[in-house]
Amino acid sequence: MELNSKKNLTKLTMELLWWVITIIVIVLTVQPIWPNFAVKDFLYELVLFQLIFITYTRYLFALKNTFLADAQKLKVLLIFLSLPLAFYLIQMFFNYQDFLDKQNEGMQEFDQFFVEGISFDTHNNTIQYLTKVYLFFGLSAIISVIVSPFRLLLSYWRVFNNTGTV
Repeated sequence: MELNSKKNLTKLTMELLWWVITIIVIVLTVQPIWPNFAVKDFLYELVLFQLIFITYTRYLFALKNTFLADAQKLKVLLIFLSLPLAFYLIQMFFNYQDFLDKQNEGMQEFDQFFVEGISFDTHNNTIQYLTKVYLFFGLSAIISVIVSPFRLLLSYWRVFNNTGTV
């Protein structure tokens, strides 16, 4: 029993550490552009991309150190929820691409997304930074969500057959 409690304590410590790392990454990437936006829809989507990317990547590479390692029903649920989640993430990604296309056409109604009195250079730098970060985390989240069901299925099979690995 003592070995199992040490194992759970280790998993809890790792989980908390990864959530702290996730929060730090989110704050460091979103903080520079947060004050420039009046409508923060794309920033919330960016935070969601970051949460999904870091969490799913952790499940891909460090599954045995998470509580998900022995939760067979939760693995099955995540396997089946990954497909609609991937489609949702792709839809959000293309919505941002549409936003960028309309920005490049010079449509004035998209100035509502930014705070009043923002200079053209700040507006341009903000869009460039957001685009780079959004592309990286968006595509990374989509890829990790598409790949993760295969890893979870392999883990489910290994635990189901008592191979000793996750």
